[in-house]
Amino acid sequence: MDSEKNSLITRAIKNDKEALGRLLRSIQGDIYSMLFYLKKDENDLSDLAQEILLKVSKKIYQLKNPKYFKTWLNQIIINSYYDYLRKQKKKNNYYDKNIEDRMFEIPDYRQNLSQNIIDNELDLIIKNSINNLPIKYKIPIALREIQGLSYDEISNLTKTSIGTVKSRISRARAKIKDDIDKYSRDV
Repeated sequence: MDSEKNSLITRAIKNDKEALGRLLRSIQGDIYSMLFYLKKDENDLSDLAQEILLKVSKKIYQLKNPKYFKTWLNQIIINSYYDYLRKQKKKNNYYDKNIEDRMFEIPDYRQNLSQNIIDNELDLIIKNSINNLPIKYKIPIALREIQGLSYDEISNLTKTSIGTVKSRISRARAKIKDDIDKYSRDV
């Protein structure tokens, strides 16, 4: 973690509102990235991200050591995601839309157009593959590949052994690779 972010966290813990605002703006992208790979339905992605930012702002003072901020933030994201799933299940309104119908990218004409199309398709395949993983694989792979957490950090967050974390990440990677290989054969 860089010293500026560390300073913002320390100041936010001490109830510095300006530092808290800057910190929340700086972590917004991290929250959206993680949720993007966890949620199948992007309709209320913004609502869930805002809910997480609100929890961070209300609970930041409870954080004792700024060094653990990233782990603490990811714990809030995971718990909020589980809460979201429970609410959706209660509403009996949990559904999966086809992501291709909802994602449109504006092509970057500075690069080769066909390469952009391939890259966008690959991104969709990876996101769909992660979304279709059982939750016990989805969370560890997202924490490792999207958030860049260590196996130890993931083990602590998910309350599972390091061996289990490594195994689940390995199985998730194998499934994603199979999905990519299947796509490559079909093209």
